[in-house]
This record gives sequence, structure tokens and C-alpha cells, in this order.
Amino acid sequence: MPPEKTPVGDTAREAIDSLRGYVYQVYQSALAWTELKEDEFLFLEVAEDYAVAAKNALQAVQVKDTAARVTINSDDIVASIDSFVELQANNPSLKVTLRHLTTSTIGKEKKLHERVGDLPTLDAWRDLARSGDLTELRRVLGNSKLSKKTKDFVDNLDDNSLREKLLKRIHFDCGATETRFLARQVNSRISKFLLDRGGVHSQAQACTANILLAILKLSTNPNRDERFIDRNGLEELLEKATHVTLNKAQFDVQNQLMARALSASVPSQTELSNAQLVRPSPVSETPLPKALADRTEALQKLRQTLETLGVCWISGAAGMGKTVAARVLAHSNGGDWASINLRGQSREQVAQVLFQSADSLRDFGLKGLIIDDLGWCQSQSKMGPLSRGKKGPFRVMFVWRFGGRACHIANARQSACWP
Repeated sequence: MPPEKTPVGDTAREAIDSLRGYVYQVYQSALAWTELKEDEFLFLEVAEDYAVAAKNALQAVQVKDTAARVTINSDDIVASIDSFVELQANNPSLKVTLRHLTTSTIGKEKKLHERVGDLPTLDAWRDLARSGDLTELRRVLGNSKLSKKTKDFVDNLDDNSLREKLLKRIHFDCGATETRFLARQVNSRISKFLLDRGGVHSQAQACTANILLAILKLSTNPNRDERFIDRNGLEELLEKATHVTLNKAQFDVQNQLMARALSASVPSQTELSNAQLVRPSPVSETPLPKALADRTEALQKLRQTLETLGVCWISGAAGMGKTVAARVLAHSNGGDWASINLRGQSREQVAQVLFQSADSLRDFGLKGLIIDDLGWCQSQSKMGPLSRGKKGPFRVMFVWRFGGRACHIANARQSACWP
């Protein structure tokens, strides 16, 4: 419940503008963090508001969220130019650049002696960094609020050096994005990073908040040697937003729960294998062995059963040659035969295969089908469709991989044990 009345205080002591500036600085630092390359470091409150260091270069950034127009004699502008000279003197081995980033726009100096021609001096700065006479700019800088050290730095440089070591090294980025739009820009960029890593857009707000908090904490670290971040630090925060960490015990518990859920939802004995993966193959593609045992009497009995009933069962122990016998019968019977192997199929899948075979194979001009390695006895209603072909008599041989007694239970008249 909100208070009934806001306390009355001294409005002159309110730090709203300062806090707004700090918020803007944190958001700009976050944006710079997202732009870091693998070999770069972002220093916070070490060299200016933040600085990007890579190899032999240092890019310092001064951030300001202000409304008034800025000129060459604005306190913020003067402080940035003086700071650049100081940074370069303190880091002679580095190529220092400075970016003055502000929401303010460039204004025109009121006094003529503070301008370069009729242009605002900061606009002329940009043009003269490329080419042009530097005489008027030197005059303006000499009459400005810059420190004596900076003015001496300028006086000791010839025109070419002044361009290369000062004008091209300082960039006045005025009219920058306001805080409200900058916040959306940062959030949008974080959202894109999360989506690329398998996350969702709804995670962006919390992740962005964690990134801003990390920058704020690091910026206030009393140890200036620790006030830096790199790309890996950003990746860690993105990973935390898109991943759930479990210790091994929790992981094992989750696996057990998933296994129970799967076992409860899958019918028994299906083993998740797909009956539709079973496909018939032509018997003629596989040649018969060169040497065959003499089992004329048994083969004759099977042939008579097949011719009479259209269906026969071949049963026997493993390794007795049941499949070879079925293929011998198919070759001797003539016509095109196909074979289908049901090893490892469940009762439900065997039934599915039989129905699929009845619907498709009899339309292919086949004379018969070998059902090999059958492990489940099916009812006559499930076997019958295979023997009722549309194009003439259709013959079926079942190769039963268990004992002959179990086979006789299915249909004693159609069975034959393989010796």
C-alpha cells in the first residue's frame, strides 16, 4: 500500500540527475560488453567511465546523459580532452583513443573567437581531422579552458602530428540514444544472444538485469586491478539464463522419474522398436548354400502341406536349417517369393507386420511369403489375411524358432517339425 503523502525535503539535495547519469553509464557499459571480441577486455572506472583494451590499444569512453548543448568550452568536453592527454602520457606504449559519448547535441559557440570560421568548433574538429588549415583551431584551443598541460601538448605538435595524435584520437559522439531507448537496445541484443543459445525471449529481462548488476558491482570494486570483464564473463551469465544446473544425485533422480514415466506410457513388450521398419526382401536375392543336407522326406511333407493348405509351419531348434528349408521350398515351388524377418518384434508389432503384408504384398504379383524367425503365435484371424490373395493362390511359410509342440498349438494341420 503506497504512502498517503510523500515526505517534503530539500529538492536541491536530490541526486536524480547524477543517478540518471550513472544508470545511463551502466547501460552503455553493458552494450559495450556485448560488443567485446574474444581478445578484448572492458575496464570499468579505470580509464574514464569504461575502456576497451585490446593488444596495444586502449579505447576510453566518457559517458554523459545530459540535455544542454555542448561546445568546446563545456566542462564535460574540456575534461574529456584533458583526460585523453593524461591517459596517453600515462600509457605511452598504448595507442589511446577517447570517445565522448553524450545524449547532448553539439551547440554553436556564442563568441566568434571561440569558433572556427562560422562552424561550431566540435563540428570543425571532425572536418579538420581529415584535412584543412589548423591555424584557427590552434587559436581556439589556446584560448579555451583546457589545462596548461593539454595546451603545451598541442603547441609541441606540428599539423600532421596534431591530426594523428589528437584530432583523430578523440571522437565527440553527440546526440546518442536516450536511456529509455538504450535499455530496449540492450535487452533486444541480450534476447538475440539467448535465442541463439537455445533460450527464449522471456529470459532476456532477467538476464539483462543480472548483467547490469554485475557491471554495477564491478564498477564499485575498491580494487581497481579487478575492475575488468571479458567475453567469457558475458557467456557465463548467458549460460546461467539458458541452463539449469543439477548435481549428479539430482540428475539420477530425474532420470529415474523419466524412466518410470516412459515405462508407464509405453505398452509392455514393445521395446520402442518400430514395426514399420521391417521390410520384405526377395528370396531370389540370397543364393542357396552349395552343400545341402539330404532331407527329401521332410521337404516333401512340407511341400504337400503348402500345396494343400497354402500355409505351412516349419519349427525346430536353433541352427537346424529351418530358414534354408523354407527357401529351398520357395525355389522349388516356382514364382516370386519374398521373405520377412521378425526377430526382436513384439506380439503387437508382429500383428501389425502381418496386416501390412496382407495389404501390400499380394498386389505385387508374389506367389508366396516366408515369415522368418517368428517368435509369437498369432490367432487364425491375424494369420488368415495372408493366405487370401487377390491374384491367385498366395502361399505363406512360417519359420517358428521354438519347439514343434508350441507350433502345433497354433494349427496342428499346418505344422511340421524340422528334424
